[in-house]
Amino acid sequence: MEEEIYPNAPIVLMVAEIKHTAHGPLDEKQSRIISEAVKETLPIRTEDVEQNLSFSAAPDGSMSQPQVSQTKALRWSSRDKRTVVTVRPDSISVETTKYRRYEDVRLLLEKSLTALADAIVPDGVTRIGLRYIDEIRVPSNDDSGIPRWDEWVDGSLLGPHDIEIGQGLLPVRNEGASAFSGGDSTRLVLRYGAQDTYVVGSTPQLRRPLPAPGPLFKLDIDSYWQPEDIPAFAPARILAMADKLHGPVRSIFEGLITDKLRNEVLRRG
Repeated sequence: MEEEIYPNAPIVLMVAEIKHTAHGPLDEKQSRIISEAVKETLPIRTEDVEQNLSFSAAPDGSMSQPQVSQTKALRWSSRDKRTVVTVRPDSISVETTKYRRYEDVRLLLEKSLTALADAIVPDGVTRIGLRYIDEIRVPSNDDSGIPRWDEWVDGSLLGPHDIEIGQGLLPVRNEGASAFSGGDSTRLVLRYGAQDTYVVGSTPQLRRPLPAPGPLFKLDIDSYWQPEDIPAFAPARILAMADKLHGPVRSIFEGLITDKLRNEVLRRG
């Protein structure tokens, strides 16, 4: 059955990331292979040098001075900078703040993986992950401006929201996490909670139109596969695992929201 596409879906960021054994920097010829593969969707190519900090413990248990290293990141982006493919020495990812359906991301991931395999084949895969971040916004029930979230999301996400604290204190934020494990090195981590700040901001590398600030409910779903061994880097097998990881994402989202949210918010364009 085809998944319903909500006109007012709350997804603000979707990331498909494949981590692999490290390779050297891509040369110009190798970079052009990827440029050619994604040019219809992502015609803008940029190059950044990212700073990385690492810390190590001294023999006495104290922390040493941070070690600074640099990583070259190649990016291919859409003209509105809302969809980006990034290639680093140890990963390749697709990110979008303009998500409509999984098949669109999968097609771009397939083109990128195939091109990377043509340009330089990493020795193996270390992690495959899909991440969906939702910012659910709903009308307020009263002058407080704070929604009654039990009308919009499953009560299991709300924590001790009905306890009497007194002193005029009202619950405005809660955070929680749940982890699920499969028998084949697959995992799903759900982070959730009510808050009043953006979960995902807008950056020069990946833009996101920001709505007016206000209360929201976060659903952050990270579905991933991290095997104990290091299988070969094979685009077809990577895509098959991505499909498997995508399977529970929609079902867990649908199981955590109410019909009121579907009918009064998500289905309204």
